[in-house]
Amino acid sequence: MKQEKYDVVVIGSGMGGLCAAALLAHQGYRTLVVEKLPLIGGRASSVEYKGFMLSTGSFYVETGGIVEAIFREVGADFEVRPFPVRLCFRIGGKDYELPEKGGLRRLLSLFADNVETEKIMAALRRAFAWKEPSSSLSVQDWLLQYTHNEQVLAVFKGLVTFQCVNFHEMPANEFIRQLKLAQGATAGVPPKGFSTLMKQLAKAIEADHREVWTRCRAKRILVEDEVVRGVAVEKDGSELEIPAKVVISDVGPQETLTLAGSENFERGYLKELREKVWPVSFIGLAIASDRPLIDYPGVLVLTEARRAVSMVCSSLTCPELAPPGKHLLMAYSAPGSSFLPQRPEKEIELVIQDLRDNLPRFDREAEVFHASYWQGDWPIYRALPGCLPQKTSVENLYNVGDGVAPLAPLGLPGCAESARIVVEEVRQRIKPGAT
Repeated sequence: MKQEKYDVVVIGSGMGGLCAAALLAHQGYRTLVVEKLPLIGGRASSVEYKGFMLSTGSFYVETGGIVEAIFREVGADFEVRPFPVRLCFRIGGKDYELPEKGGLRRLLSLFADNVETEKIMAALRRAFAWKEPSSSLSVQDWLLQYTHNEQVLAVFKGLVTFQCVNFHEMPANEFIRQLKLAQGATAGVPPKGFSTLMKQLAKAIEADHREVWTRCRAKRILVEDEVVRGVAVEKDGSELEIPAKVVISDVGPQETLTLAGSENFERGYLKELREKVWPVSFIGLAIASDRPLIDYPGVLVLTEARRAVSMVCSSLTCPELAPPGKHLLMAYSAPGSSFLPQRPEKEIELVIQDLRDNLPRFDREAEVFHASYWQGDWPIYRALPGCLPQKTSVENLYNVGDGVAPLAPLGLPGCAESARIVVEEVRQRIKPGAT
């Protein structure tokens, strides 16, 4: 059995794993990334299908934040095209754009009188400046303390849907936190797909004479006396044991537990994992047409449909994502429950019915050519932020990614932030130089 020696082995090549590997490799650690799939990026990647470039999860990436900062630090190209983070809500058959100035207050005032609008805005001010609402309340239940105005509630339903969680299930404190973090945020879309962006991180890792192995499955995380010792992997039909000082997992806390064996973890950690880590389900439909089915450059949210639906015509920002002469509309929706198992076929059909009702040319011109249902071990988020720490109870074994994202923006920034936290911890504890 051949043995290779590394300072760090990273399991999984999502945004968290590649950011951690790139930072450590850049700082002199002998680093290996192992990825079971033939492509890198996890849910921050893309695949070509019928001439369209489809995302495996993420649609846009925050610009000017931690993701871009890590790319710049390790010398990776960060090629994205500005995406207008503008929201438009369809309420009562009419479309209302969230104004850039005066924003939410101006929009709410279209549906509520001054007294009701001020009551809601005062609640938001307190939540921002004094204390976030309880995590035991959903956004819907929290708002029902201040208004029963269906159109006002529809606006907030749209804001929550944009965060990929149901209105009646998103914890109120997390909603407020995400609103705070979104202030002034800008975004971009990789014009050639997310896979090209993630390849730049892999290129940066390999430029530092470190390695990224695809089609390489982690079989076991090696643990002895509650200390990590390395990883056993299957590569080219052979099993290799790879000693390492540190193992960083980007395959989710549950899979990390399976690979390392639950008997190696402290019981309190296992209890936290069972009680706090809930994957979030989501639906994505790829729809082709000769003409754009919506002409709005940002995100159009259907708030009063069977399932709240966010739509974006990706090809308006990046024509490269569609074949010549074609347009790509992506429709996203939370199923009946964000956290409990659902019937994918039924949920997808409900979303299609909503699109049929809201897009006049849908039946004549639209072709739904791909449906994604993110759930289980491939969810849209493995958990909401702040549920579980990056450190496990096994010494020198860490998790990164959205299963252990800190209190940071949902999605890719949270994954990158988890990587930054782990890298700083590793630097404090262990010096580079494989033994």
